[in-house]
Amino acid sequence: MTQKILFVFIIILLLLTGCSNEKKGKYFKGIVSEVADTYFIVIPNEGEPIKDMGDKVWVPKKVVSADGIPDISVDDKIQVIYKDAEKFGDGIKLDVVFAIYKD
Repeated sequence: MTQKILFVFIIILLLLTGCSNEKKGKYFKGIVSEVADTYFIVIPNEGEPIKDMGDKVWVPKKVVSADGIPDISVDDKIQVIYKDAEKFGDGIKLDVVFAIYKD
């Protein structure tokens, strides 16, 4: 009986530990400053960690989300969920964009 309780306890502990280590997507919120054919330029909100890399983010319109992207115009507030970012000229370029939402 004690072994069963110990076994159940270990399983629960492993499940809880596994859930807490789950990797979350990176995201930021900002305002669209330019709309081009294949990308948006977004100015991140103050306090967003991505702003430490630069003041402009080139966000590709190609997203992983099956929902695609909403209609976005200059001055719209959006949230971008992405995989990685890299310094690009005077701004930041996103690698893979999972989703874009109007904020």
